[in-house]
Order: sequence, then C-alpha cells, then structure tokens
Amino acid sequence: MKHFRGLALAGLFAFFLVSAFSAGAQESGSDIDALFGDEVLVEPEQPSQGTSEQGAAATSAIDPLQGLLKTEAVKIGGSLTGKIGATWTWNDPWNSGFDLLNPDKHELSPALQSLVYFDARPSEDFRVHGSVKSAWPLSSTHEFLDTATTSASVTVPDIRIFELFSDFQLGDSVYFRFGKATVKWGVGYFFSPADIINLEQIDISDPTTQREGPLQFRVFIPYGQSQNTLSFYAIFDDSTTPDFSTTALAGKAEFVLGNYELGISGYYRYDTSERAALTLTGPLGNLDVFAEGVIARGSPKAFYTPFTSTSPYYHEVSSDDVRTTFYPSGTLGFLYSDQENNFTATAQYYYNGEGYSDSDRTALFNSFTSQSSLIQSAISLSIRNGDITNFPQFTGRHYAAAKLSFSEIGGSDFSASALGIMNISDLSGFVQPSLNWDIADYLKLSFSTTFGFGADNTEYGLLFQGRPVVIGLSLTAGTGNF
Repeated sequence: MKHFRGLALAGLFAFFLVSAFSAGAQESGSDIDALFGDEVLVEPEQPSQGTSEQGAAATSAIDPLQGLLKTEAVKIGGSLTGKIGATWTWNDPWNSGFDLLNPDKHELSPALQSLVYFDARPSEDFRVHGSVKSAWPLSSTHEFLDTATTSASVTVPDIRIFELFSDFQLGDSVYFRFGKATVKWGVGYFFSPADIINLEQIDISDPTTQREGPLQFRVFIPYGQSQNTLSFYAIFDDSTTPDFSTTALAGKAEFVLGNYELGISGYYRYDTSERAALTLTGPLGNLDVFAEGVIARGSPKAFYTPFTSTSPYYHEVSSDDVRTTFYPSGTLGFLYSDQENNFTATAQYYYNGEGYSDSDRTALFNSFTSQSSLIQSAISLSIRNGDITNFPQFTGRHYAAAKLSFSEIGGSDFSASALGIMNISDLSGFVQPSLNWDIADYLKLSFSTTFGFGADNTEYGLLFQGRPVVIGLSLTAGTGNF
C-alpha cells in the first residue's frame, strides 16, 4: 500500500509537469502583459513581500519588459528594524484598584532585526533570489553531552535563510520556480483560511508582515487576454526525511472578471488533508471587499482532549482520527480608505471550521483552569516549547477583528489607531488603541494601551490572565529599507 501511495503521488506530479510542458509547446494567444505577468519577472525595489501571482501580474503590466533585461551586477538590499519597548501591567485593575505608580509587572524589551536580500539576473530568462534574517542577541547557546557525564555548550549565530529560489522559463508561456519562497494564496487581512501553504500564520497584530514559505517547485502559466493564470506546486515537507506521503501537491487558477479577481485552488497531502478553496476580491461601492471559502478533509492542526493531572498532562488526538472529517471555513471582510482625510478602516469575520465545538472547548479550558498552579505551569511550559500547539489560540469557531487608523492628524506628525480582536464563541478578546508621533526621519515614539477581556476559561481570558491593563511605550529608531 505504501508503494502504491508513492507511485500515485509520483504519477500526479509527473502529470503536472507534462501539462506544463504541453502548454509551453502550444502557440499562445496571450498578450504581452499576460506573458510577463508573474512576479518572477519584476525587479524588486525592496525585500519580497509575498504578493499573490494575480496581483503581481497587474503590477508588472506597467513595464512588462523590465524584468527580462539582464543585469551585470547583483542587487543587494534589505531592511533594518530597531525598537526599544517597555510595558507596565496592572492585573484586574477593575476590581483590585489601579495604582499608576505601582504596576504588578514591568518589562523592557529592546529589539533589533534585519533582513538582507540579493537578487541576481545573469541572463534574461534566469533569476536567483535569496534573503536571510537575523535578530538580537544575534546568537544562541546550546548545550549538549560531551561525554556520558559532562556537558558542553556551543554558540550559534542567529542567522536563518528566509528565502532562496531561482526563476526560469520555457519559452514565453511557462515559468518555473524552485526553492524556498513565500506563497500567498489567501486574500484575507487578519485571517486567511485559504492561505494554506506558508509555514507561518498571520500575526494579527502585524498582519502585513511577510511569512515564511516552504521548499517548493512551481509551474506558472499565464493565459488569455485578462491576465488569467494557472499555478501548479509540489510542496516538500520541512523535515530531514521528506517522503512522497508528506509531499503536497497543489494547484490554483486565477481569473479576472470585470473588476473582480476570482481564485480557485486545491491542495492534497496524503498524511494530513485535502483542501479546496475559493477566493474573491473586488470593489463594492466605496469598499474593497474580500472573501474566502475553504472545505478541508482532514486537518494538520493538533486537537486535544481535556487536560489531566497525570504527566505529560495532555493528550493529542491522533491525526488518523480526524483524517476523514470535513472542516468548512470561511471569511468575509472589507477595507475602506479615505485618502483625503487620511483614514482607513478594516473589518473581518472568520468562521474557523477547525475550532472546537462549544461543549468541547469549554471542557478543554475548564480542565486547564481546574488543575493546580504547578500543573498549569507545566502545561504552559509545554506550550512555550512547542509540544502543545493550537492552544489556546484559535480554539473557537467564530472570530471578528477590526482596525481603524488615522494618519497625519490635522496635518501634524501624529497618527492614531485602534485594533480589536474577539473570539465570538467565548466572548473574549482584546482592544488596543495607540498613538504614534513621528519625531523625525527614522525616529518614532508610540504609546499604546491593551485591554484584555473574557472569563478565565476562555481563549483571551487565558492569554490575558487576570484581565490586565497593559501600557506600552516604544521608540522605533533607525528603522528603514536600504
């Protein structure tokens, strides 16, 4: 049976390749904008942002030939982010009283992060792109057994490869990419159930940050008069022992329908799930709306039965037990922008089909809060170490998020925003208003206040234990692109 699975996956992979080469051998009626529509042919002015193929196609239409020109020099650039942050926390000031000069906890958190990329085009039809990330303290120390009774330590630089891939093409109809790269399938802002390939989830507090993608082989085919595209992927598991059963196959078709963009995609991985997704973006009056619908059979997510008082205190449901279960998910949201008044608003609803039912979620949280503080600490340690995943985050089925932003208030250097996230299933969440002052170029001061709410046995009630008020002050210094 195992050999059959391997042959089946190999056959499907071969089918995608044959399809791509067949398309390349045909005479295409595509116009020049469609032929050079993929981001593979666009010179990056800054680090890769992981835009969708369809969006990149529209961008490249401005100058579709620029990416074909061979460059004699390797382009190098990147970004540097420096920040000094401090927070003060008051636990449950609503009932315990609020003493501004006596917080329950305070923290100082300096941060320094960098991304450096290179982009080389030694010939008109070949490109190599790579980027590395690093963060302060720029190194980490690991201990290991030197002998049976003694240990030693080694210091390792904190440098990791974020992207490394090459782009090449077959004629003017089929474009290829092999390597590690971001793949943005979804169109959601805070939540994106259709974005199923990347290795990282969206950071709700910073949703525009580029996320890490997997090792992949992609075939990209633009066609038609409206920059329609087809993409096929082989996605390799992020492990030292990849196998046919852990290699995913995926495909996506994108269409331009008037002012709207429609995406249809499918994903298959033998040991976890199959997924089909539908995405839609376009204008509706003064709003830019986006929607996603996903149906999954099986799930890569970890599910847990109620916690116990016996080590290791948790039990993960076997992936085989949910392999044939269907999970529908969907999201709907909008973006409103008033450039004249420097105002933007974003709101989104998310149905998380892979969340727990109300009864199962309540039982899981109650089993945690009923444990002794010692066992709760042990479970929390397992969460920090990554042994327990998907808890308590995204355990509900209904979520909502919104953000309001004002920039250059009254023509000044001040801007303000308010972010709110809510798990509607258990009525927990947080609200974070903030005020920013652009003191000078590359120097910004930010003030924020975070209010967590929800009962102890809820998602954000657990993440914000004691319903605290957190005041934050940060100075962003020397941050920019180069």
